[in-house]
Amino acid sequence: MSTRAQKKHLERLALKNEATIASDRRFFERRPDRQYRLRLASVAEVDLNRALPGAWSVPGSRLFVVVRKISPTVRIRALVFGPAENAADIDNVSEEEAAFLFERARRQNAQLAGVERSTVEAFGGAA
Repeated sequence: MSTRAQKKHLERLALKNEATIASDRRFFERRPDRQYRLRLASVAEVDLNRALPGAWSVPGSRLFVVVRKISPTVRIRALVFGPAENAADIDNVSEEEAAFLFERARRQNAQLAGVERSTVEAFGGAA
């Protein structure tokens, strides 16, 4: 796939993911005390993960997304793999568990740490 074709493909996936992004916004609006959310990755996010250079997967696992609220209107996301059987209990994940997963993803991914740092600096929120 050419660079131009890749860019178009990624743009289409981003558009397909708008409903999921809106659901993250609504989640935090309904739960202003929360800073983190764990949810199953959307189909578009799974496809996006596959399309990115260096993408990988873990056999027997599902792709999850940990969302961190930086401010009421700004959120960042980390893709994480977890056991497929955990998908059934996704709605019972506590703030502490979701925060732990995000922190672990950040420690393992320098790019995510940089995005988080830049986003916090630009939009406020706690580091």
